[in-house]
Amino acid sequence: MFEFWIEYDINPLIIFNQKGNIIYCNQEAEVFLSYINKKEVFDFTIKNAPKEKGIKTDFKKIQFKDLEFNGFSIGYQNDNQIGIRLLINTNVHSIRLEELEKVDLSMLLNFAIEYINLKQNTSFKVYYDPSIPEIYLNKKAFLNLLFDIFENQKEVFIQTKINIGEYIKLNEQKYPIISVIIKCTPLKHFNNNFFEIKTNESGYIIQIPLIKEENENHNT
Repeated sequence: MFEFWIEYDINPLIIFNQKGNIIYCNQEAEVFLSYINKKEVFDFTIKNAPKEKGIKTDFKKIQFKDLEFNGFSIGYQNDNQIGIRLLINTNVHSIRLEELEKVDLSMLLNFAIEYINLKQNTSFKVYYDPSIPEIYLNKKAFLNLLFDIFENQKEVFIQTKINIGEYIKLNEQKYPIISVIIKCTPLKHFNNNFFEIKTNESGYIIQIPLIKEENENHNT
């Protein structure tokens, strides 16, 4: 039973030997390590390890490339093995899941781009994550948000990706997060009931819960 819980823990767990080789990692860690070099994680583990045998837990924002975690636990019982457990972001969010429709995200973005280019001359560069499946979202709200962001923009860069190790908690359920990164001039500040929107000096990040089955939420 213990091995079952560890293997399906949503927090990446990695155990290294003294040479930095991986002895064990759970499923979530396998995905994490497909993006991040294991040496970078091992060096972080050694640097932040407790001075005495035992476990050290620290709740603070840490980042590996563009993957952000809320903290970590590092522990060891002897000099032969050391483990790290990265704590994912499971904050409760208040976005609404209403009037959801099944969509292909890249096709929806392409539609918004084509529509905007009928009204104005905007240069778009796009990089879509092909691993993103069809998902359920509020199509009308998403398109209206894109139209507002694209309005009066000269150049726009768009990238989609699944945030590894990060989840949105809605209605007592946890969903992986899809980020739509839009780099442009941030002309406006947006508040939206259906998506989380982060604004920075280079543009916007729209965060969407990855809902891929109709029965995942009773509102779909």
